[in-house]
Amino acid sequence: MTRLNTTRFALSVLLAGTALAAVVPAQAQPMMGEMGVHHDEGRMHERMTKHWEKRQTELKAKLHLTTAQEPAWNAFVQSMKMPAKPLMQPLDREAMAKLSTPERMEKMNSVHEANLAGMQSHVKQRSEATRTFYNQLTAEQQKVFDAETLPEHSRWKGKRD
Repeated sequence: MTRLNTTRFALSVLLAGTALAAVVPAQAQPMMGEMGVHHDEGRMHERMTKHWEKRQTELKAKLHLTTAQEPAWNAFVQSMKMPAKPLMQPLDREAMAKLSTPERMEKMNSVHEANLAGMQSHVKQRSEATRTFYNQLTAEQQKVFDAETLPEHSRWKGKRD
């Protein structure tokens, strides 16, 4: 049961990371909003970071960590931060245009495999960090952690509380 919850948490972190990586690519064109307004990617990243920090503060308060657990918490929070560079590397469209179709397909496959390997490595790192921290918690704290890190399914399905 514990492994399932840890896995769910890791998957929710991956989904959030993937969404953030899709929003903040290094060479992306600005996205158009519903009303034709450009999204400010820097502001979006800042809002997501503030939301993440708020959730971490709330979780820490609910866990009632001991002084001995503080180093494990700090390591956990540090490892859960988004990487400095995007997980997915963008394609060089100008270079791709110069390639033949088979060469382009080969290049796209290699970039895809590199991106996938990077994401898998990132998820593995976060999963390991979660397990390490989780094992430092008491049984009561683990119950709180499990409840607080469940994905918010109602938002995923378009329902509001």
